[in-house]
Amino acid sequence: MSKVFKTVLKILLLYLFSFFPLSSYSNIIYDKNDVIISEIDLNYYKQLYSENFGQSLNESAAIKNIVILKKLIKSFEKNNPYFLDKIDEILIGEYGSDMMEIQMVKDFMRYLKINNEFILEYYRTKFNITDLKNIFDSFEKIELPISKNNCLTILKMHDFKNNKIFINNFYENLKKQNKKHEIEIANEIYDVCIDSRTNKIFEQSILNYIDLKTKDDFKKFVYEQQKKN
Repeated sequence: MSKVFKTVLKILLLYLFSFFPLSSYSNIIYDKNDVIISEIDLNYYKQLYSENFGQSLNESAAIKNIVILKKLIKSFEKNNPYFLDKIDEILIGEYGSDMMEIQMVKDFMRYLKINNEFILEYYRTKFNITDLKNIFDSFEKIELPISKNNCLTILKMHDFKNNKIFINNFYENLKKQNKKHEIEIANEIYDVCIDSRTNKIFEQSILNYIDLKTKDDFKKFVYEQQKKN
Protein backbone atom coordinates (compact mmCIF):
# COMPACT_ATOMS: atom_id res chain seq x y z
CA MET A 1 0.00 0.00 0.00
CA SER A 2 1.25 3.43 -0.84
CA LYS A 3 1.52 6.68 1.12
CA VAL A 4 -1.31 7.94 -1.05
CA PHE A 5 -3.54 5.17 0.28
CA LYS A 6 -2.58 6.08 3.86
CA THR A 7 -3.64 9.69 3.28
CA VAL A 8 -6.88 8.66 1.60
CA LEU A 9 -7.62 6.26 4.43
CA LYS A 10 -7.13 8.89 7.15
CA ILE A 11 -9.32 11.43 5.35
CA LEU A 12 -11.87 8.75 4.60
CA LEU A 13 -12.22 7.70 8.24
CA LEU A 14 -12.93 11.26 9.33
CA TYR A 15 -15.50 11.52 6.55
CA LEU A 16 -17.17 8.26 7.48
CA PHE A 17 -17.40 9.11 11.17
CA SER A 18 -19.15 12.39 10.39
CA PHE A 19 -21.40 11.06 7.65
CA PHE A 20 -22.78 7.70 8.79
CA PRO A 21 -25.56 7.82 11.41
CA LEU A 22 -24.99 6.13 14.76
CA SER A 23 -27.93 3.80 14.11
CA SER A 24 -26.00 2.17 11.27
CA TYR A 25 -23.53 0.72 13.83
CA SER A 26 -26.21 -1.57 15.28
CA ASN A 27 -28.29 -2.23 12.16
CA ILE A 28 -27.43 -5.84 11.24
CA ILE A 29 -28.00 -6.59 7.55
CA TYR A 30 -26.36 -10.05 7.35
CA ASP A 31 -26.09 -12.80 9.97
CA LYS A 32 -25.24 -16.28 8.66
CA ASN A 33 -22.69 -18.99 9.50
CA ASP A 34 -20.94 -16.91 12.19
CA VAL A 35 -20.54 -13.94 9.83
CA ILE A 36 -22.23 -10.74 10.98
CA ILE A 37 -22.31 -7.60 8.85
CA SER A 38 -23.73 -4.31 10.02
CA GLU A 39 -24.79 -1.37 7.90
CA ILE A 40 -21.68 0.52 8.97
CA ASP A 41 -19.51 -2.41 7.85
CA LEU A 42 -21.17 -2.26 4.45
CA ASN A 43 -20.71 1.52 4.18
CA TYR A 44 -17.06 1.31 5.19
CA TYR A 45 -16.35 -1.48 2.74
CA LYS A 46 -18.07 0.14 -0.23
CA GLN A 47 -16.23 3.41 0.32
CA LEU A 48 -12.85 1.73 0.86
CA TYR A 49 -13.34 -0.43 -2.22
CA SER A 50 -14.29 2.58 -4.33
CA GLU A 51 -11.28 4.61 -3.17
CA ASN A 52 -8.81 1.76 -3.75
CA PHE A 53 -10.13 0.11 -6.90
CA GLY A 54 -11.96 2.97 -8.59
CA GLN A 55 -15.20 0.99 -8.85
CA SER A 56 -18.55 1.20 -7.09
CA LEU A 57 -20.19 -1.96 -5.77
CA ASN A 58 -23.89 -2.56 -5.28
CA GLU A 59 -25.04 -3.85 -1.92
CA SER A 60 -25.25 -7.55 -2.84
CA ALA A 61 -21.78 -7.60 -4.41
CA ALA A 62 -20.28 -5.75 -1.44
CA ILE A 63 -21.89 -8.13 1.08
CA LYS A 64 -20.59 -11.12 -0.89
CA ASN A 65 -17.07 -9.68 -0.80
CA ILE A 66 -17.29 -8.92 2.93
CA VAL A 67 -18.41 -12.50 3.66
CA ILE A 68 -15.39 -13.84 1.75
CA LEU A 69 -13.10 -11.37 3.52
CA LYS A 70 -14.39 -12.21 6.99
CA LYS A 71 -14.21 -15.96 6.36
CA LEU A 72 -10.62 -15.62 5.19
CA ILE A 73 -9.66 -13.63 8.30
CA LYS A 74 -11.43 -16.16 10.55
CA SER A 75 -9.47 -18.96 8.87
CA PHE A 76 -6.17 -17.21 9.60
CA GLU A 77 -7.24 -16.48 13.19
CA LYS A 78 -7.91 -20.19 13.64
CA ASN A 79 -5.20 -21.84 11.56
CA ASN A 80 -2.37 -19.32 11.26
CA PRO A 81 -2.69 -16.67 13.98
CA TYR A 82 1.08 -15.98 13.95
CA PHE A 83 0.94 -14.86 10.29
CA LEU A 84 -2.05 -12.62 11.02
CA ASP A 85 -0.28 -11.13 14.05
CA LYS A 86 2.73 -10.28 11.86
CA ILE A 87 0.43 -8.58 9.34
CA ASP A 88 -1.20 -6.58 12.15
CA GLU A 89 2.21 -5.47 13.41
CA ILE A 90 3.11 -4.24 9.93
CA LEU A 91 -0.21 -2.44 9.53
CA ILE A 92 0.07 -0.74 12.93
CA GLY A 93 3.54 0.41 11.97
CA GLU A 94 2.25 1.82 8.68
CA TYR A 95 -1.05 3.35 9.78
CA GLY A 96 -1.05 3.56 13.56
CA SER A 97 -3.09 1.69 16.17
CA ASP A 98 -6.11 4.01 15.87
CA MET A 99 -6.82 2.73 12.37
CA MET A 100 -6.84 -0.85 13.62
CA GLU A 101 -9.60 -0.19 16.13
CA ILE A 102 -12.24 -0.15 13.38
CA GLN A 103 -12.82 -3.83 12.57
CA MET A 104 -14.02 -3.42 8.99
CA VAL A 105 -11.13 -1.14 8.10
CA LYS A 106 -8.71 -3.49 9.88
CA ASP A 107 -10.00 -6.54 8.01
CA PHE A 108 -10.03 -4.71 4.69
CA MET A 109 -6.38 -3.75 5.18
CA ARG A 110 -5.52 -7.29 6.26
CA TYR A 111 -7.12 -8.68 3.12
CA LEU A 112 -5.17 -6.28 0.90
CA LYS A 113 -1.95 -7.16 2.70
CA ILE A 114 -2.54 -10.91 2.23
CA ASN A 115 -3.25 -10.31 -1.45
CA ASN A 116 -0.10 -8.18 -1.69
CA GLU A 117 1.90 -11.05 -0.21
CA PHE A 118 0.62 -13.23 -3.04
CA ILE A 119 1.76 -10.62 -5.58
CA LEU A 120 5.19 -10.25 -3.93
CA GLU A 121 5.69 -14.00 -3.81
CA TYR A 122 5.06 -14.24 -7.55
CA TYR A 123 7.45 -11.36 -8.18
CA ARG A 124 10.18 -12.92 -6.04
CA THR A 125 9.91 -16.48 -7.37
CA LYS A 126 8.16 -16.51 -10.76
CA PHE A 127 8.40 -13.13 -12.46
CA ASN A 128 10.56 -13.60 -15.56
CA ILE A 129 11.75 -11.88 -18.72
CA THR A 130 8.70 -13.04 -20.66
CA ASP A 131 6.43 -11.35 -18.13
CA LEU A 132 8.36 -8.10 -18.52
CA LYS A 133 8.19 -8.36 -22.31
CA ASN A 134 4.42 -8.84 -22.12
CA ILE A 135 4.15 -5.72 -19.96
CA PHE A 136 6.29 -3.59 -22.27
CA ASP A 137 4.37 -4.91 -25.28
CA SER A 138 1.27 -3.26 -23.82
CA PHE A 139 2.87 0.18 -24.22
CA GLU A 140 2.38 1.99 -27.52
CA LYS A 141 5.97 3.19 -27.24
CA ILE A 142 8.72 3.32 -24.63
CA GLU A 143 10.36 6.63 -25.40
CA LEU A 144 13.09 7.54 -22.92
CA PRO A 145 15.88 10.14 -22.76
CA ILE A 146 19.46 9.00 -23.32
CA SER A 147 22.63 10.67 -22.06
CA LYS A 148 26.42 10.33 -21.99
CA ASN A 149 27.00 11.92 -18.55
CA ASN A 150 24.74 10.16 -16.01
CA CYS A 151 21.67 11.99 -17.26
CA LEU A 152 22.99 15.45 -16.45
CA THR A 153 22.55 16.38 -20.12
CA ILE A 154 19.88 14.80 -22.31
CA LEU A 155 21.02 14.13 -25.85
CA LYS A 156 17.77 12.91 -27.37
CA MET A 157 14.74 10.67 -26.89
CA HIS A 158 14.95 7.05 -27.98
CA ASP A 159 12.11 4.56 -28.42
CA PHE A 160 12.98 1.26 -26.73
CA LYS A 161 9.81 -0.52 -27.80
CA ASN A 162 10.68 -4.12 -28.81
CA ASN A 163 14.35 -3.53 -27.93
CA LYS A 164 15.44 -6.93 -26.56
CA ILE A 165 18.69 -5.62 -25.12
CA PHE A 166 16.86 -2.90 -23.18
CA ILE A 167 14.29 -5.40 -21.88
CA ASN A 168 17.03 -7.80 -20.74
CA ASN A 169 18.99 -5.01 -19.06
CA PHE A 170 15.88 -3.60 -17.40
CA TYR A 171 14.96 -7.05 -16.09
CA GLU A 172 18.42 -7.66 -14.65
CA ASN A 173 18.48 -4.22 -13.03
CA LEU A 174 15.00 -4.79 -11.63
CA LYS A 175 16.03 -8.01 -9.93
CA LYS A 176 19.24 -6.45 -8.60
CA GLN A 177 17.43 -3.23 -7.59
CA ASN A 178 19.87 -1.27 -9.70
CA LYS A 179 18.48 2.03 -10.97
CA LYS A 180 21.36 2.79 -13.34
CA HIS A 181 20.39 1.77 -16.86
CA GLU A 182 22.79 1.63 -19.80
CA ILE A 183 22.34 0.62 -23.42
CA GLU A 184 24.56 0.23 -26.46
CA ILE A 185 23.34 2.11 -29.54
CA ALA A 186 25.43 2.15 -32.74
CA ASN A 187 28.48 0.85 -30.83
CA GLU A 188 28.26 3.58 -28.18
CA ILE A 189 27.20 3.24 -24.55
CA TYR A 190 24.46 5.57 -23.34
CA ASP A 191 22.72 6.13 -20.03
CA VAL A 192 18.99 5.52 -20.17
CA CYS A 193 17.33 8.19 -18.03
CA ILE A 194 14.29 6.94 -16.16
CA ASP A 195 12.83 9.54 -13.79
CA SER A 196 10.72 8.75 -10.73
CA ARG A 197 7.42 9.38 -12.56
CA THR A 198 8.29 6.98 -15.39
CA ASN A 199 9.63 4.44 -12.92
CA LYS A 200 6.35 4.52 -10.99
CA ILE A 201 4.46 3.90 -14.25
CA PHE A 202 6.61 0.84 -14.90
CA GLU A 203 6.24 -0.39 -11.31
CA GLN A 204 2.46 0.03 -11.35
CA SER A 205 2.24 -1.78 -14.69
CA ILE A 206 4.20 -4.69 -13.22
CA LEU A 207 1.98 -4.81 -10.12
CA ASN A 208 -1.19 -4.68 -12.21
CA TYR A 209 0.12 -7.45 -14.45
CA ILE A 210 1.02 -9.72 -11.53
CA ASP A 211 -2.26 -8.96 -9.77
CA LEU A 212 -4.15 -10.07 -12.88
CA LYS A 213 -1.91 -13.09 -13.36
CA THR A 214 -2.35 -14.29 -9.76
CA LYS A 215 -6.04 -13.42 -9.40
CA ASP A 216 -7.33 -16.96 -10.08
CA ASP A 217 -4.70 -18.53 -7.79
CA PHE A 218 -5.59 -16.07 -5.03
CA LYS A 219 -9.30 -16.85 -5.40
CA LYS A 220 -8.47 -20.55 -5.16
CA PHE A 221 -6.34 -19.86 -2.07
CA VAL A 222 -9.16 -17.89 -0.44
CA TYR A 223 -11.63 -20.70 -1.19
CA GLU A 224 -9.32 -23.33 0.30
CA GLN A 225 -8.84 -21.22 3.42
CA GLN A 226 -12.61 -20.88 3.87
CA LYS A 227 -12.99 -24.66 3.85
CA LYS A 228 -10.70 -24.87 6.89
CA ASN A 229 -13.19 -22.97 9.06
